[in-house]
Amino acid sequence: TQSTWGTLLDIEMAPKLEPRWLADKPSKRWGEIFSLAFSGYWMLMLVVVLALKMYEDWNDWGYLIFSIVIAAPTVVYPVLFPGAADRALPYCERYWVKANVWIAMFSFIGNFYYTQFFFSLLGASYTLPVTWILNGVPIALYLVTHAYFVSYHAMVTPLLRRFWTGTEPGAWRWIGSGLIVLALAYFTAFMETLTIASFPYYEFKDRTFMYTVGTTFYMLYFVFSFPMFARMDESLAQSWTVMDALKDSMVCGMAVFIACDAWRIGACAMVPALSAGQCKPPYGYCA
Repeated sequence: TQSTWGTLLDIEMAPKLEPRWLADKPSKRWGEIFSLAFSGYWMLMLVVVLALKMYEDWNDWGYLIFSIVIAAPTVVYPVLFPGAADRALPYCERYWVKANVWIAMFSFIGNFYYTQFFFSLLGASYTLPVTWILNGVPIALYLVTHAYFVSYHAMVTPLLRRFWTGTEPGAWRWIGSGLIVLALAYFTAFMETLTIASFPYYEFKDRTFMYTVGTTFYMLYFVFSFPMFARMDESLAQSWTVMDALKDSMVCGMAVFIACDAWRIGACAMVPALSAGQCKPPYGYCA
């Protein structure tokens, strides 16, 4: 079984190599390139829908169909058009399968559990005209989140790899990795919050508060997920199983949950704008 921290320690202690952006493993390299190309697809689709306000005529089926169109290519395309590196591999050994399992579990945990912090603590709410909802979150958004997160992690992993392979092992690699992850996590959280501002069915009581204080909460997702996801199949000496990916994602999910609750406790002690009602643990929420 893949050790949760073993690969991360291997990366941090590995000798300096020829700096590289893409993975050594052919299957992972193809998977990352595909995920980066896929990002352009869903971003274009989203821009068109938002610009033309096509969502104004949608109901449950409209949102669900759009979310499937957004997320399905992460699985359908690699099945129909596998990369050369994957054609001889069983599905369970292909990187894109493990990556999708990891992201699917993490995005589900985020929507089902972490979103309750947004509702109670940050005053967020979904007002989409839909009835297909799971624990306060429209089911279509679970799929859309999957597409988002596939892209976010595919973009960040090469950046981390370039730093890891281009620096000597030691304190600077650890410190530098931490600073890069923090910067990328904040940037990702802020830009997503900013770019969906034009969507009228995701509301905040105080949008400025969300952009400033709230973004430091959302970034916690990625502070843990970016380096943990990047470790998958990174070492040539080890190959993860699908179960390894699933368990690792669940470990990451628990770490983020603890961090989110710690943020709630700390923020409520230091930010006067948060009321006593907002600071209550959100665990009592139900579908």
